[in-house]
Amino acid sequence: MPEQATTTPSAETIYRFGPYSLYPARRLLTAGQPIDLRGRALDLLLALVERAGAVLGRAELESRVWPGLHVGENNLRVQMANLRRALGQDGDDGPYVGTVPGQGYRFVAHVLKEGAGKAPPSSPAFAAFALSRQLARPLGRDDTITTLAARLGRQRLLTVAGAGGMGKTTVALAVAAAVAGRYPDGVALVDLSTMGEGDLVPATVAARLAPHIQAANPVPALLAFLKPRRMLLVLDSCEPVIAAAAALADTLLAGAPGLDILATSREPLGLAREQVHRLAPLVVPIRAEGLGARQALAHSAVQLFAARMAAVSGGALTDAEAPAAAEICQRLDGIPLGLELAAGQVAAYGIAGVARRLDDRLGLLVRGRRTAPPRHQTLRAAFDWSYALLSGAQRAALNRLSVFVGGFDAAAAMAVVPPADMGGEGTSGHVVDDLVAKSLVLADRRGAEVRYRLLDTVRAYAREWLEASGLGAETRAAHAAHYLRLFQAILPAWAARPADEMLLRHGADLDNIREGLDWFFGEAGDGGIGKGRALVLAVAPLWKCQSLWAECQRWTARALTAPQPFADDRQSLDLHVLQAAAMTVTGAEPPPQVIRMWAAVLAAAAALGDQNARQQAQVGLYSIYFDQGNVRQALDLAAAMRIEAMNGGDRFALAAAERMVGAAFHVLGDQTAARHHTEAALGLAEGGPATGQRIRFQLDQQIAARSTLAGMLWLQGNVRQGMEQLRRCMEQAAAMDHAYTSCLVLGQSACPLAMLTGDWEAARRHNDQLLTLADRHGLMIWQPWARCLDLILRLKFAGEGITPPMLDDLRGRMAALGDVSHPRYGVLVREAALALARAGDLAGGLAMVEAALSRAQANQEGWAQPELMRLRGEMLVRLGEGEAAEALYRQALAMADGQGTLSWQLRLGISLARRQIRQGGATDAADLLSGFFRRFDAGPPTPELDIANAVLGHLRGRAAPDAVLDGPAGPAGGALAA
Repeated sequence: MPEQATTTPSAETIYRFGPYSLYPARRLLTAGQPIDLRGRALDLLLALVERAGAVLGRAELESRVWPGLHVGENNLRVQMANLRRALGQDGDDGPYVGTVPGQGYRFVAHVLKEGAGKAPPSSPAFAAFALSRQLARPLGRDDTITTLAARLGRQRLLTVAGAGGMGKTTVALAVAAAVAGRYPDGVALVDLSTMGEGDLVPATVAARLAPHIQAANPVPALLAFLKPRRMLLVLDSCEPVIAAAAALADTLLAGAPGLDILATSREPLGLAREQVHRLAPLVVPIRAEGLGARQALAHSAVQLFAARMAAVSGGALTDAEAPAAAEICQRLDGIPLGLELAAGQVAAYGIAGVARRLDDRLGLLVRGRRTAPPRHQTLRAAFDWSYALLSGAQRAALNRLSVFVGGFDAAAAMAVVPPADMGGEGTSGHVVDDLVAKSLVLADRRGAEVRYRLLDTVRAYAREWLEASGLGAETRAAHAAHYLRLFQAILPAWAARPADEMLLRHGADLDNIREGLDWFFGEAGDGGIGKGRALVLAVAPLWKCQSLWAECQRWTARALTAPQPFADDRQSLDLHVLQAAAMTVTGAEPPPQVIRMWAAVLAAAAALGDQNARQQAQVGLYSIYFDQGNVRQALDLAAAMRIEAMNGGDRFALAAAERMVGAAFHVLGDQTAARHHTEAALGLAEGGPATGQRIRFQLDQQIAARSTLAGMLWLQGNVRQGMEQLRRCMEQAAAMDHAYTSCLVLGQSACPLAMLTGDWEAARRHNDQLLTLADRHGLMIWQPWARCLDLILRLKFAGEGITPPMLDDLRGRMAALGDVSHPRYGVLVREAALALARAGDLAGGLAMVEAALSRAQANQEGWAQPELMRLRGEMLVRLGEGEAAEALYRQALAMADGQGTLSWQLRLGISLARRQIRQGGATDAADLLSGFFRRFDAGPPTPELDIANAVLGHLRGRAAPDAVLDGPAGPAGGALAA
C-alpha cells in the first residue's frame, strides 16, 4: 500500500513502482525516459496506483476515468489493455495490474509514495533512475539471486564474474530488481560492453546517471551528484575496460557513502573491498537412455532452453525431444546465451535438426581456435552456429544493423538494409521481424512506435562480419545519411511542435547522431565535411532543447575548422552563430574573443540581410556586456533590437528585447521602467506550447522575464507578489527541464532572493541545484558564482567552526571573480563581506564592500548601491565612525526613494534607527521606519518586518534583543537580512 502522508502545495507527489515513476501533477510516467501513456489509460493508472492493493470495481473505475459519462462495456477493457501494454505486461495477471474475477482490478505491485508533506528533492530531474526491464526471466538462478540480494548492502561492491554468455547481466538485473526498494534514489544500469577506451568510462557513467554532464573531467561532478544519494549502480560487462572500471568504482565508493555497486565482468575488478561471486553454468542432465521430459526439466539448463523454445514455437518439451534437448544443453555447456540462440532456431529446424547443425558447426570452430580460452570457444561457437543458420538476407540485415548505436526504428533499419540484400526473401522490414523472432534483434513495443536494438554482444559479432564483407564503409555512410535526412526533414517542426514531444520522439537518436558526425568528419573524408556541417545545423535544435551546449561547441568547432569550402555564405554564417551562442552560454572562452565572434556575425548578417542572425548576435553581445557590468552598452543593444523587432512584427524577438531592456533598467536602478518592459515581455512570451521558438534565443523568455520580475517586485516592497512570481517561474523551469533556463532562475533570482530574505535553507537548496546543473552541463559562466555562494553558505552554517583557511578560500574566490561577474555581484559581496566581518576581519569586509560600491558606481549599477552603502555604514559604526555612517544612510535613503526600492528604504530605516538609539537623542527614524513599514506588502512575516517591528517597539519602550540592535556586522552576529 502507498505510504500515507499529507501533501503540501510545494511538494510534488511521486509514485514509484518497479522501474517506473508516476508524476500525477505533470501527468507523466517515466522509466528512465518518458513513457507514451496518455488520456484514459493514464487516468486508469492514476486511479489504480492511488489505491494500490485495493480491488476497484468497474463502476468505480468508470466514474473516475469517464466522469459523468455512460460508456460501453468494452471501453474499460480496451484502456486496461493499453495500460498493460505500456507497462510491458502481457495478460490479465502480471507484476502490476491483476484481474480479480467478478470483482474488478487491483494494482498488485508495491508502490512507494514520495514528496508528500516534505520539500521536493534538490534535483528532481535527476533524483531517480529506472532499472532496465529484464528481457527474460532468469530461470535456474533463484538461489543465486537470493544469495546475492542478501549480500548486497552488507557488501558495497559485489562482482558477478563468469564466462561470456553465462547470464551475468540477467542475474545482475534480477538482483537489482529484488533490492530496488532499499535504494530511494533508484537503480542505474551502465553497460560498458562496447567501450574501447578506458578514458571514456567516467564520461559514459556520468552520461547514464546525469545525462548532461559535459565537463572534460566528469568525476568531480559525478561525485557531487552521488554524494547525497542512496542508490545502486550496476556496472555491466566491465571486461573491456577493467582497469578503468575498477579505478572509477574505487573512487565513487570512497566519495559517495550511500552508493553500492553491483558489477558484472569476466574477471574480478581486483579491489580490496570487492566481494566476488563466480557464476557457474546452468545445470545440464547426464545423457541417459530413456530420459524423459520430466527428468530433463529437473535441470536448470533444460528449463531455460524449453521455456525459450516454447516462446518461439509454442510447443512444450516432449519425452521424445528430451534426449536431443539434453544433448544441446550439454554441447553448449549450459551457457545461457547459447541456449537462447539455440532455442530461437527450433521453429525452423526442430530440436533434432538444431542438435545436428550445432554439432557440426561447434566442432569446426573449436578446432580452428585452439589457442582461445574454452569459454571464448564456446561463446563464439554459439554465435557462429546461430549465424550459420540464418538465411542470406537475414545475415546481410544483421550485419548492416550492427552500425546502430543504441536503438533505432523501422525507417532507420530500412535505410541501411538495401532491397538488393534481400535476395527475394521479402522486404527489409520482414527480415528484421524474423531477426526479432530469433532473439537476435530486440523489439521494444511500449511506445508509439517500435524501437529495435541489438544486444551489444550480437552487435559486436555482426560488426565483424560486416567489416569482413567489405560493406562497412558503405553501411556507415547510409547510416549517417539517414540521420541527416531525418533531422533536416524535422527541422521546421522544432519551432512548431511542443519541445517535450520532439524530445520524446528524437532524443533517443543522439548516440546515432554522434556516430554519423564521426563518420562525416572522419572516415568519409573531404566529401563528408559538407554533410557533417549540414548535420550539425540540423541537430542544433535538439542540442538546444537538451542544453547540450558543450557538445554543440565541440562539433561546430570541428565543422568550422575543416579546410573544405562551405556550401554557401549562409551555411558559414549559421555555423558561426551556433558556435558563438555555445561559447556565450557555456562561458568557455574569454569575453573579448566571444565579442569578436559576435561582431563578425553582425557583419556577415548585414551583408547577407539575415535578420535572425543579427538578432542572435544582439542577444549574444547583450549577454556578454551585461555579465561584464557594461549595462549601459547592453541596454543600447537591447533597445535597438526592440525597435527592429517592433518594426518587423517579430513577437518572439520583441519578447526577448523587452526582457533584456527590463533587466538592464532593473540593474541600473530604474525599477519603474524595468517593470514596464519586463511585464511587456511576459505578456508577449506567455501562451502557446513550449516549442523551439521559446528557446530561440538560448533560454525561455517567459521564465526569464518572470524570474527578473520577482526581484523587481521584492525591491519595490511587493514581497508577496515577488515570491509568487518566483514560485511560478521555478515551477515552469522544473517542468520545462531546460538546464540553461533553470540556471538563470536559480542563480539570478531564487538563490539571491532567498539570501536577501534570510531563508538560508532555501538558498542552500537552490545553490545545490545550480552547482549540479552548472557542473553537469559545463556552464562555466555559472560555476564561479555558484561556488562562491556555496562557500558563503557553508560559512553561514559553520557557526564557530569557521577556520582561517575557509576565509582565505573565500577571499581568493571573490578576488578571482574580479570584474568578470554577474550584476548580482552586489548580493554576493554583501554576504562575503559580512562573513569576514563576523569572523573578526572587519577591515577586510569593509574593503570588499567599498570595492564593490566603487564598481557599482563606475558601471552605474544603481539597484544595489543603497544596500552596499548601508552595509558600509554598519561597518563604519563598528569602527567608531557613527556620524559618517549616518550620512551614508541618509544619502542612500534619498537614492532608494528615487528608485522606488522600498525594501532598501526599510533596511536603511532600521540602520538609521539603530544609530539614533545608540546616540540616545531625539530621532526621526521612528517616523521614517513606521512609514516604510506601513507601505510594505510582505504577505507572511519576513525578517525585515520582524526586525523593523522590534526596533519600533524599542523606540516605544519595549527593549529589543541585542542581535536586533547590534546590526549585521556586530559582535552578536546581527540579523543578516537587515
